[in-house]
Formats: sequence, structure tokens, C-alpha cells
Amino acid sequence: MIQGKAGNTKVDISEFWNSYYWLSIWVAISIAALVHVYGHNWVDLRCDLGFAAWTALANMFSSRWPGSTRMIHALSVLPFLAYYFSLPNILVPQNERAMVFIMLSFFSIYTVSAMSGIFGSVISLLAALASAYPLISQSSTTLSLSPLYWGLAAMIGYGHYALTNSLHELYLELTKLTLSDPLTGLGNRRALEQDFERYRHLTLRDNKRLILTLWDINDLKKINDVYGHSHGDEILKKFASAVTSTARHSDPFYRIGGDEFAGLHIGTEDPVELISRIRNEVPWVSAGWVDATHLNFDEAYTQADKNMYDDKSTKPADSGIFTIED
Repeated sequence: MIQGKAGNTKVDISEFWNSYYWLSIWVAISIAALVHVYGHNWVDLRCDLGFAAWTALANMFSSRWPGSTRMIHALSVLPFLAYYFSLPNILVPQNERAMVFIMLSFFSIYTVSAMSGIFGSVISLLAALASAYPLISQSSTTLSLSPLYWGLAAMIGYGHYALTNSLHELYLELTKLTLSDPLTGLGNRRALEQDFERYRHLTLRDNKRLILTLWDINDLKKINDVYGHSHGDEILKKFASAVTSTARHSDPFYRIGGDEFAGLHIGTEDPVELISRIRNEVPWVSAGWVDATHLNFDEAYTQADKNMYDDKSTKPADSGIFTIED
């Protein structure tokens, strides 16, 4: 997750796993149940229904504890299979049960490894061994093949885990570049528009106010012309530092133009006092604000922009920015 004054952006890989994992499990249960009904294998069908009931319960808890529930459920497949293959009169012949267990356990070992990396690989391999050792130890062939097959499942799962996390980090970096201003580290106009809707929904839900503030650095063009753009850049960074240190940490700020900035403030009762505190740090700015709780972004921005330029029109030319210390 990217955190900071530009707001929060999160790539939640668990959402992918939720859809992929539970869909795979339900498809497998459905296919098994159809096969057992068609073959009149009623013992197998009762096992299917029992596991389906446990899956439905786990699926319910996954909305609250997605990662933990998926791991527990994936690991529970292993003792369930071991129990199933210990039953008499099931579809799988006695002499093939160990090998079928080894093949079916691939899913659990791969899935847990892909979700949790090395930790998941170790836990799933130990669970598979503990669940099925009495079964696979009956044959020297299955006893020798199981480490190879399970190791392959763990390696593929861990490779998936490593690749997914690398792509996740790359996505976060690209998102940060897309939504932030490289000079000041604040959010940009796109981030403001995205966060505005999210913050507005939060304020409506919690019955609070959303204040949009707009800020304009006075005479920045003149300082660029007289002292150069590097000095102007320092002024922009000084303002960004001042607002982020003066306002609440939960109030994100954005650079939305060359010398224009914006802020979002949930539950701020006195925006004038906030503006006054920031002006104590950087007096060379004009500011405007609007209660944006019941406005869309364009309406709020237009009104705040008008208020900011009304404030700017009251400032004398060269209102102190040329006296800023280096």
C-alpha cells in the first residue's frame, strides 16, 4: 500500500486469491459430486457433502479473515483426503489410493506455498506428510515419489509467490509515479480527484464535513524570472513541507498545478483557523476553501477556486515571497 499525503492506494492480492481459490474449490467439489452421483458412489458423495459444508462455513469467514481462512481451508484438504482414502468401499481402488492422494495434494501444497512463500511451503509439506504417512508408507514407490512430487508443488507455489510479490511492488511503484508529484512528493491532480470521492463517501457515512482547500503561491512566476526555477522549486518544496507538518497527518495535500495546491480535510470545524496556522509558516500564499460534503468534485473545485482568487485579489503585489530565506 502507498501511504502519505497523496492518500492511500492499495493493491489487494487477497482479492485475487479469494476469487481464484474459492472458485477452484467449488468447481472441484461440484465435479466430484456429479461423478459420484453418476456412479452411485454414496460414501464418496457423503464425503463431498461434508467437505462442501465445511467449505461453505470457511467461505463465510473468509470475508473477515481472508488470508488465514484460505490457508486453514487449503491445509484442511490434506487430512480430509487422508481420511477419505482410509474409508472402505470408495471409488478409488485400494492399491491406487496413495498415488491418487499424492497427486491431489498438489493443489493444497501449491496454493499454500503461493499464498505464504517459504512459511507456507514448510507448513503444507509437514501437513501432507503428517496426514498421509501411514498411507504412502505402505508402498516404497509412493514413499519415494512423494518428496519429488510435493517438492515440485512447493517450488512452483513459491515461484508464484515470488513473482506475484515482484509484480505487486512494481505496481505500487508505478501507481506512486502516476499519482504523485515528483518535486514535492505530494499527490497530483489525478490523486486529488480519486481521493475526493472516497473521502466524501467517508464523511457522508460518518456524518462529518469534508473541506476542500485550494492554495496559490503568490508571485512564483516573478521569483522564477528573477532568481531562476531552482529557487522557485525550493519555494514549492518549502510550502509542501509546511502544510504536511502543520496540518493533521490524515489531511492529504496535492500539487495540482505549477503554483497551485489543494488539501482535503475530514471533520475540520474551522477551516479559517487551519489556513491561519499554515500562513504563520508560509505567509506568501492565497487560500480558499469550501464545504464539499454535498458537492461533486467539479462544483467544489470551482467554488474553492473562486474563493481562493477572491483572497488573492486582496493581497498586495510582491507580498513577501521575495523575502523568503534560502
